[in-house]
Amino acid sequence: MYLLTGPEELLLRRAADKVLAELRGDGTLEVVDVRAGDLKDAGLPDLRTGSLFGEPRAVLVREAQELPAGASAALLAELSGPPPAATVILLASGTGPITKLAKRIKELGGRVEVAPPRDWEEAEWGRMVTEEFRAHRRTADRTAVQALLDHAGLDVSAIAAKVAQVAVSAPPGTVTAAQVEQVVVGHGSRGSFAVADAMCERDPARALELLRGVLESGDHPVMVLGALAYRLRSIVAVAAGLDGKSVGLSISPAQARRLAGTRRNFGPGELTSAFRALADADVEIKSGELPADFVLERAVVSIASPA
Repeated sequence: MYLLTGPEELLLRRAADKVLAELRGDGTLEVVDVRAGDLKDAGLPDLRTGSLFGEPRAVLVREAQELPAGASAALLAELSGPPPAATVILLASGTGPITKLAKRIKELGGRVEVAPPRDWEEAEWGRMVTEEFRAHRRTADRTAVQALLDHAGLDVSAIAAKVAQVAVSAPPGTVTAAQVEQVVVGHGSRGSFAVADAMCERDPARALELLRGVLESGDHPVMVLGALAYRLRSIVAVAAGLDGKSVGLSISPAQARRLAGTRRNFGPGELTSAFRALADADVEIKSGELPADFVLERAVVSIASPA
């Protein structure tokens, strides 16, 4: 029995597809696909009777966090007896209502956390785009992956939708950035930390483009400002050799190495000026008369532009 948990239904389904492919192997697989909410009246599908033709069976239960108490108890009981004839795969956005079942599956090694990459994990987001193209039996070069992320942002559903658009529309062969641009419109949010990264790489054009995508997606300027300040604080902490936790920051060893390199993008006094620019923007956004988006854009461009 597998329990796949995470906030994105699409990623849960992709993970389930991998499990089903492993079960299928080179042969066939009988799959029963149900939603947990539909089991209230009918109860669980039969897990004990083998296939008439001897092929492996799997029961896929979506939205498993909504399993009726009786069904959850029945599955828990299945884990205490002989292995059932069918493999059960549960997809759940949370485990609160099925705590006992989730705990037992975890003890048996069947729980898998399926989460989207974090904002700053650009390589992982790129890998997700590549895998989406592969799901459509298409390949895309690095420029196409980057172009699609620029349009879709860090939104799993938007990535899937736009990859599907391009996969259907682009001519045969490897997808290029030009083909993405022909099909996809709009700028998605790459996340505030992507803005911070471009700003600290001293790339004003890229930082401004990403910032506008973030603001267009509805992120509040004050929240974006907080992410930018967090990134600068992290750079200073690493440069000073401080333990991030001691100053309220979460910095992994890999991030620390990256931030140490980013620190070299700033000359003498420039980090101090950057903090001043964000502090001034904070005051203006909260009490000034200028539009908040403009104030934030001005601060980001100012910091991103080398002296």
